[in-house]
Amino acid sequence: MRHQLLKYALGLGAVAVTALPALAGHGHHRGGGCAGCGNGGTLLSSGAMVAGTACGDCGTAVSGVAEQTRTVYVPQYVTEKRLVTSTEYRNEQRTRTRTIQKRVPRTESRTQTYTVNVPQTQTRTENYQVRVAVPYTEEVPYTVQVPVTRQVEQTYAVRVPVTRQVEQAYTVNVPYTEQVEQTYTVNVPYTEQVEQTYTVQVPVTEQVEQSYQVCVPYTEQVEQTYQVCVPYTETQTQSYAVRVPYTETLTQNYTVMVPYTEQVEQPYSVQVPYTEQVEQTYTVQVPYTEQVTETYTVMVPQTETRSAMRTVCKVVPVTTMKSVTCDQGHYETQLINVGGGCSDCGGAAVSSGCGSCGGGSVGCGDCGGVAVGSGCGSCGGASLGDACGRTIARRVYVSNPVTTEVPVTTYQRQMVQEPYEYTVTTCRPETRERTVNVTKYRSETRTRTVNVTKYRTEQRTRTYAVTKCRPEQRTREYQVTRCRVETQTREVPVTRMRYETRTRTVPVTRTRYETRTRTVPVTRLTTEQRTRTVAVQRCRQEQRTRTVPVTRYRTEQRTRMVSVCEMTTQNRTRTVNVTSYVTETRTRTVQRCRYETQQRSRDVTYTVMVPQTRTRTYDVTVYDTVPEEVTETYTVCVPHQVQREVDVTVCRRVPQTVTVPVCGGNVMSNGVVLGSGIQVGSGCVNCQ
Repeated sequence: MRHQLLKYALGLGAVAVTALPALAGHGHHRGGGCAGCGNGGTLLSSGAMVAGTACGDCGTAVSGVAEQTRTVYVPQYVTEKRLVTSTEYRNEQRTRTRTIQKRVPRTESRTQTYTVNVPQTQTRTENYQVRVAVPYTEEVPYTVQVPVTRQVEQTYAVRVPVTRQVEQAYTVNVPYTEQVEQTYTVNVPYTEQVEQTYTVQVPVTEQVEQSYQVCVPYTEQVEQTYQVCVPYTETQTQSYAVRVPYTETLTQNYTVMVPYTEQVEQPYSVQVPYTEQVEQTYTVQVPYTEQVTETYTVMVPQTETRSAMRTVCKVVPVTTMKSVTCDQGHYETQLINVGGGCSDCGGAAVSSGCGSCGGGSVGCGDCGGVAVGSGCGSCGGASLGDACGRTIARRVYVSNPVTTEVPVTTYQRQMVQEPYEYTVTTCRPETRERTVNVTKYRSETRTRTVNVTKYRTEQRTRTYAVTKCRPEQRTREYQVTRCRVETQTREVPVTRMRYETRTRTVPVTRTRYETRTRTVPVTRLTTEQRTRTVAVQRCRQEQRTRTVPVTRYRTEQRTRMVSVCEMTTQNRTRTVNVTSYVTETRTRTVQRCRYETQQRSRDVTYTVMVPQTRTRTYDVTVYDTVPEEVTETYTVCVPHQVQREVDVTVCRRVPQTVTVPVCGGNVMSNGVVLGSGIQVGSGCVNCQ
């Protein structure tokens, strides 16, 4: 609200400053002005400002802006204390008894019969065959290729590089910077006070009467008939069987294997080696050399210059036309008709009738003031809004946008095909002849004497020990425990039960329903509409201008020296070692081996598993289930109502005194307040 008052006051000040030059010098009345008065005051319509200078003894009207103190209401958030009912929970310790099943361990002894495999070691004789290695020596002929090296002169071609400097032209893009004016949009934030309506749920507590039923217990005495089992004891003779143990001695026959050793004679065969001279015929490859003419192909290098096309990227300037709009406006002086001036009276009528300078007049008659009324009477005033107007001059800017076409040069990259030459080295095949030594082989048959090892079979005898077992019958005694069954008699007390009918009076608790009434507080929520002022951030768009450096490129042609490498062919001579091979036959002694089969025997010990039955006693833990009463403590959350003070933020309208500027003059003795709230001086006080 304060912001709107400031805008309104500044608007009134601007209107008053515009109207001052046009309205000066019109303070005289038809009948004459005040003695010693300078320029008279001027009054505009609907609360305009009064302008003028000192008027002698007619009073003082001071131009300018006055200040006025006013009270406005500003929204302000205030923190208040409020009582809020909330439900809280507290923990209470309670006790209850429950039955648990407890497992009580006890130990029992049990007997188990099981079978065990007992290992028993035995021995047997086993015959087997053995492959025995017998070494012998043998001479074997073999062929060896013996290398022979000789020097041969050879001519070969070499590619020798030759470097020369060639001038080459190339294109360079040289950057340069231009300052370009750029228009951009900026979002300028501002704050507005917006009135917002919101809904509040207000709790309201009411006392409601409620009916409920209660189950009331009461006790009655009831006669009851019941049966009772009464125990009584009798003596009874009982026969039972008893197992009485006794011991017997038994004789058992068993067989035992008794080992003994025998010497056994065994024949076997042996391969005895012996050597014989044997004449052997073999074939040898004897080398010899022949001169053979050979045709071969040589690739002779040669240099050719070829032409081709390649793609080059160039930067080409392109000129286009761009539309640019410029404002070529100018300032003009315009005449504006402002109402409120009179030619004879020189004042401006503001309100109703003036009479003859009567009540409500502002300087009539000799004062040359301003009449307040539609008719000026004898003062010659004119009412505001008549044909009695005033013309003022002001400078106004007249816009003239002109659009012109401006050439703009841009640089574009283009791919251009251009020819170039390059050097290629190629090879052409040539057929030549040469004489080559070729080594060939002929077969020859030769004779040699070779030692051959042979074997003869001889029968031999050997003695070895053999372990054998003979069975023997033996006797042993052992104790056996047996049981006999005997019948015995004993006196046993026996408890029996008989039924008896009895009568008793039992108190029985019963219940009846009763209806009762209670008052219960019920909380309901009511909806209220409230209003608050919220500051909202908004943005307005503004156009601004800045200068931005832009980098562009221009194309320049430059030259440079480039090294070009070319290959030339040169013939050179070198001496090469040529290796040929000569075949020779040699003899070597080779160790060989042959295998013979022999019969052998051995004693093998093996283990036999004999099953035996055994008995063992072991302890077993058995668990019995026993009920047990256990008292335990548990925690219960019990709700209860609590009143708490809570800080609540509330928007209040707080009165605040502000000083605002008000357009108008100083209040005189008979001041008049206009409809818009602006006070005007009363003018002369000695008017007739």
